[in-house]
Parts: sequence; C-alpha cells; structure tokens
Amino acid sequence: MYSFRAFAGSKASWMLNYSWDGEKKVDSKEAMKNLFAAQLMAGSNSWDAKGHVMSGSNDMETRKTVFQWIASHENTFYRPRSPIHPIGVYFSPQTRNYFAREFIESYRGMMALLLQSHLEFRIVTPRTLKTFKGKALILPDVKCLGESEVNFLRAYLREGNGLVLTGQTGQYNDRRQFQSENPVHKLLGLDGSARKVSSEPGARFIYDPQCPGKAYLKQLSEEFNRLAALGDYQDSHFNKSRENFSRQLASALNVVPEIEVAASPFVSSQIASVDGKMHVFLANFRGLKSQEAAVQIPERNVRISFPAKPGARVFSLPFLGQVGELKGEWKNNKISCLIPQIAKATVVWCE
Repeated sequence: MYSFRAFAGSKASWMLNYSWDGEKKVDSKEAMKNLFAAQLMAGSNSWDAKGHVMSGSNDMETRKTVFQWIASHENTFYRPRSPIHPIGVYFSPQTRNYFAREFIESYRGMMALLLQSHLEFRIVTPRTLKTFKGKALILPDVKCLGESEVNFLRAYLREGNGLVLTGQTGQYNDRRQFQSENPVHKLLGLDGSARKVSSEPGARFIYDPQCPGKAYLKQLSEEFNRLAALGDYQDSHFNKSRENFSRQLASALNVVPEIEVAASPFVSSQIASVDGKMHVFLANFRGLKSQEAAVQIPERNVRISFPAKPGARVFSLPFLGQVGELKGEWKNNKISCLIPQIAKATVVWCE
C-alpha cells in the first residue's frame, strides 16, 4: 500500500483489496474494518468488494459507516503527507523487472523493518531520486543501477549522507549487463566479499552481502502470524533482528529519529508532516491471525515524543472515533504523550 501510494505521487491511489473471502472463523465486518484502517494509515483511497469482483460489499452497512467517517476526517488522511527527516528506501523498477523475486523479498523486508521499528521512511524511485533530502538511503539488493543513479550516489555521499546497500547492489547496469567492476563497490572501496561498516568520516555506509531485509521477511513469515495472535514478541528472532538493525542505523549512520515512537513491532507507523503539523499514523496488528482472528488485542501505553515549543498540544483520532486531546508533558524541547490504547488504528499529531 505504501509503495503504490508513493508511485502515485500527489494523488492518492485507488486501492482495491479483498478483506474477507468466506472464512468461517472471521467476522466479515471486522475484516473490512481492518482493511479500511490499514488503507487509511497508508493514505490510499479505499474500497471493499464481495468476492473477487469489483461490485457489491461484504457488508454494506459497515461500508457506509466507515465511508461516512472518512468523509468527516478526509483532510487528516488525504491531505499531502510531506517527509520530515526520512530514511529512504529505493525502489528500482529495472531490478524488479529483471530480478523480481530477489528484489521484492529484500525490499519488502526493509520496509517491514522500518515500519515495525517506527522509523520515518520515504519510498524513493528513479523519478524522485534527485529530490530526496533524507540523510540515509537504503538500496535493498538493487542489482541494476544505471550511470545516472551511480552519479547521484556519488554526490549524495559527498554531501555527508549515509548508504545502506545489501546483496548484489550495483552488480548489473540498467540493461541487465553484468559489470565486472561494481561501480558502487568501487565508490565505497569494497571487495564485495564480506559485511563492512564504514569507519572513515565522509563516506558513511553499511554494506551487507546477506541482505537483512530478506532475512527479516523470512523470519516474519515463520513467526509473526503465530506471535501476533498471542501478543508476544520479546524472544522472537524477528524482534532481535529488528532491534539490531535499528542500533546499526543509529551507530553507523547517526540515524536518530526526530519523532520518537515507543510501541511494539505489532504496530506499524508512518511519520509525516500534514499541513505543517507532525503526524504519526499507527496501525495495530496485535491479536490478529490469518483466517482465524480479526479482532485486535489493544496495543497499550504507546508513547510518542514530538519536538515542540512550550504551549504545543497533541491530539489523536482513533479509527471510527473522534478527535481528542492527549495530555502532554513538555521537557527538553519535546512534548511527550501517552496513548492508553490503540484498538485498530490511530492518528496522533502535534500543533
């Protein structure tokens, strides 16, 4: 959803997904609400269809209820979302075309790492590469890179920014021709044989030939569905990988989030500016289980800290609820608030 929303640019994507397909253990109304909540948190337009068609609804009254609520709060979800200090994730159409499976596994894994670590991200494409202003850019097994892309990376590093590259990034040009001398490895002084983290100022990077995104996606496929249903993650492999990845970004690339979100990895977060106000869009997956459970276990005591001046106020809008003000504590140029619980989804913003 985030990817197609990014590809659409200034206009929200119309996203047709299927929430329910006759699963006997799942209430169709709850499945529909879960889909709508996820689509809204991603900023995409929503629809619901009964079965594998474009018409009908799994429950018309639920559709009416949700659409009426969206109409009352459409500016919150559909005004343009601008980046604040994002980590970029590069989507390479050429790599997707020539090495679809390998690239998509790495790309999806990296996106999950950022979403579930509550780090601000921006999906970057060849069309938007030159306008990207974040201080770190991730290339998830981007095997195919053209000359203009390599030139951008060279200039990007010169400006003091950081790179994360994994797998065989840069091994082929944009016409799928093998490059005996990998231009990105040459740029960073790599031989491509082992993981390396830069230690010299002015060329900050993390290189991992064994893509952590791909490994994380595999761990999620093995653990997330079962553990989300239980609400337990502390001893999971995926959580250890997630924490390790976040530490690496902080230590090697000095990636320190301006907006801090303390929540479990069962919550996915998007951070963005809407009409000049810092927003956090939160979707809760705790308690869900594929084809068996569509009602979440509430995520409790989520803490969010915004950089703010004295007198700032924090508001929240829970999915299908109403706007309310949260109690904020101001200290050290930040305002911190506690969200007692998130059922399906919530938006929080500072003004």
